[in-house]
Amino acid sequence: MDESDRTPYVYEFTYSSGPGSREIFECKYVQPDEALNRFKKILRLTENPFDFKILVHDEATGEESSFQIRGSVDEMFEKFRVFLETSTGYEFHEEEAVQESILDEIHFDSMSNFEKMQMVIYASFKHGKFSSLDVAEIYETTFGEKMPKSTASTYLARMWDDGEGDVERYGNRTGYTYRLKTELNQVQSDIKRAEKILSTFQIQRE
Repeated sequence: MDESDRTPYVYEFTYSSGPGSREIFECKYVQPDEALNRFKKILRLTENPFDFKILVHDEATGEESSFQIRGSVDEMFEKFRVFLETSTGYEFHEEEAVQESILDEIHFDSMSNFEKMQMVIYASFKHGKFSSLDVAEIYETTFGEKMPKSTASTYLARMWDDGEGDVERYGNRTGYTYRLKTELNQVQSDIKRAEKILSTFQIQRE
């Protein structure tokens, strides 16, 4: 997580996933919009959500806010959004709702290996240089799939695109290293998108 995005909030969700079954899910230090996104994923994982008790703890001030909600998925989602606004002071915008709907439509099985590798690079290598081996290792850790170093090298060459792409290349054929052009607005946008997409992917895997 980028330190600039870190918050003092700890979110704890206690809910019924079925008759007589209680589950607890916790996420820490994320922005309220990400907490809302994770809450939505939990709702979708429960076939028949009954009720939720939500606790938001501010580690900076020691203050806690709790809220118990029940109802349909849409009703609980909207109530939690309002609760987050009142307990954290965060304001949600329509743009975020649109972005959420875009993320919902993403199917990782339909993404090419090149697209998934791009997600890994944007989300994992914002600072400093990296190699094709670094990319292959993070790719395998993230998706549980092996990527040969030679394939990563080929894809990185596509991203470099003779100096016109989103990465800079250093060295020679015996050992290239790369750097994301984070000074470009489009790259910054791609980084944020990749972080949200991979966060969604991690929630789906849990």
